[in-house]
Amino acid sequence: MGAMCASAPNANGENDRNKKIQRDMQNEMKRQEEIIKLLLLGAGESGKSTIFKQMKILYGLPYTQEELTNLVPVVHNNVVQNMLLVLDNVDAFGHSPSEEAQATMKAIADSVTEDSPFTDELRDQFKSLWKDEGVQATWGERSKYQVLDSLGYYMAEENVDRLSDAEYVPTKMDILQARVRTSGIVEEKYEIDGVQFTMFDVGGQRNERKKWIHCFDNVTAVIFVAAISEYDQVLYEDNKTDRMSEAIKLFAEICNSQWFSKTSMILFLNKSDLFREKLPRIPFRVPGERNEDFTGPFAEDGGDFEDAVTAAQDYILGKFVEVKRDDDKEIYHHITCATDTSNVEVVFNAAKDIILRLNLVSSGFMH
Repeated sequence: MGAMCASAPNANGENDRNKKIQRDMQNEMKRQEEIIKLLLLGAGESGKSTIFKQMKILYGLPYTQEELTNLVPVVHNNVVQNMLLVLDNVDAFGHSPSEEAQATMKAIADSVTEDSPFTDELRDQFKSLWKDEGVQATWGERSKYQVLDSLGYYMAEENVDRLSDAEYVPTKMDILQARVRTSGIVEEKYEIDGVQFTMFDVGGQRNERKKWIHCFDNVTAVIFVAAISEYDQVLYEDNKTDRMSEAIKLFAEICNSQWFSKTSMILFLNKSDLFREKLPRIPFRVPGERNEDFTGPFAEDGGDFEDAVTAAQDYILGKFVEVKRDDDKEIYHHITCATDTSNVEVVFNAAKDIILRLNLVSSGFMH
């Protein structure tokens, strides 16, 4: 009898502990439910990782000195690797550099590799070559081979000299222009206007996709990034498939996936700056090749340029929207320039308002 009475406090204590654990679990579940989870998706080279970097600049902790130091070789490698790609294609595209440029190119071919340091000597060689008409003509045809558009930024007169300085520290724009392929999953947490956000960036290349789709069925929204400037370019992975078709195909997979049937879809039509620069030079419609059902107006015809830009953007948007199978699923879209911080801030604020409103609706607080 006494033994039985003695065990009662232990039982009560166990019950109290269990209740506390249950309360803690419920509180944690509630806290997790209140976090807005955003999944950033897009085909390779769409600019989604630049959007991710912009979010860190706008809402995250400042880059540490160690992070900035680690970015120096990334910037240098981007310059060296992509300048070599341009030089490798000069002959392939039938352009004729000057005799002086040819001698410099030979010296570089004999001594410089993709991993070579970006020295003052190499910088000066690159600068002289960048001014050569044959090299510039090859750069003008860059959509026909795989080279980063950011090379133009790094080689600009106001930027290239400081890159090889011994005390060089990457600026915000240097960071945004730098390219490192995303592999696996990168996660960042932010507090914006009192709301907790978690953003995920995942590898965009074909071989990365199967690793992540099923892992994110509980995200609040998918932000899908597509580069509208790539209407005449092919994939990094196979050099055959055109990038726009691949982006639309991937968007169809995501938009119609069982994992995202209840997930808000936000489409960022990105690289608007490059799109505007390219449109007068490279026809948007080429019979037998691309965008054959586009009816204009055409930028190359000399009419109103803004009308041509809007028409081409609307055409691309229509191609993305038409792949959705659920007529009730709304796709919210924005034109973006991922390297423009103020543009990304305005666009994300608009997207954030949509996300928060839809989250309240799905939680039963709004109708």
